[in-house]
Amino acid sequence: MYRNIPTNLITGFLGTGKTTTILHLLSQAPAEQRWAVLVNEFGRIGVDGDLIQAEAVDHAEVFVEEVPGGCLCCVGSAGMQVGLNRLIQSSKPDRILIEPTGLGHPAQLIEQLTDPVYGDVIDLRATIGLVDARVLSDSRYTSHPNFQDQLHLADVLVGNKLDCYSEADRNAFYDLIEAQGSSVKSAVMVAHGSLEQAYLDEPREERIALFPEVHAFKANSHHHHGQEPSSGDWHRIEGSDDGFYTAGWSLPGDALIDPACLRKLMTISGVVRMKGFVPSSHGQMRINATPGEWSAEALEHPLNPRIEMITTDLLDWQVIERQLRDCLENAC
Repeated sequence: MYRNIPTNLITGFLGTGKTTTILHLLSQAPAEQRWAVLVNEFGRIGVDGDLIQAEAVDHAEVFVEEVPGGCLCCVGSAGMQVGLNRLIQSSKPDRILIEPTGLGHPAQLIEQLTDPVYGDVIDLRATIGLVDARVLSDSRYTSHPNFQDQLHLADVLVGNKLDCYSEADRNAFYDLIEAQGSSVKSAVMVAHGSLEQAYLDEPREERIALFPEVHAFKANSHHHHGQEPSSGDWHRIEGSDDGFYTAGWSLPGDALIDPACLRKLMTISGVVRMKGFVPSSHGQMRINATPGEWSAEALEHPLNPRIEMITTDLLDWQVIERQLRDCLENAC
């Protein structure tokens, strides 16, 4: 019934622009085809799935399934299997794009998708590995086993955010390609996720993970997630895994927030990733930020207000929530 569906993984560490890249790829989908997207996020609030669905609204043949709060890459991930099966059955897609969490190790997911269970259903093609060349000198990223294996297991390496690169950043990306040695890969630098669809059909190579012990650990580990009480109609969910911590808030629709205040909060709190949809006096804004990069863009299609933060240190999330409330435009 469903046979040999071309499928690609779009991997990348925190803030590499996976969602933007997927949206660009969806814009190139042939009009006669229906494409499907399976999205996994580190936090449980869920941001990317709704954004893809909203931004792709003009393309009637795009279907999105989101699996928040965990790792699609874990052994026997029920969320992955249920989400993927439901997506296939409901949309009968001509192509599937899978966006694992930026903190995920892709080896197990590749094994699952090439398992005999999906052998006649999924035609796993090139894994697209995104990297922001500006972090290639930052040991917080380059020393992380998941980061290294995301690059090692990719068939196409994409230096995204080219518009922000210096000459040193471009040279760092060239050095990264050279360091792959005998591993044959395609490589390209793009701005704003503008990857050409043709790269999806590059050859897929079988590779062994550099850090199989991390793969094994992830297979047997448990993600911590907790729901914490918040006063009023604010709702907070916390989580942690693999040295990173997250908290996400569902926000009341009438809570107008000053984006400039959020930017300041990110700077002083040590947050390494902030994203979400926040109401403001200028309409609903999409917040998308990493250290040194800030974006607050108006959303054409308003979504349920929420915000997600990821840190490398455990913060007092009650204190952060009070600071978030101080960002209300009517705060005293």
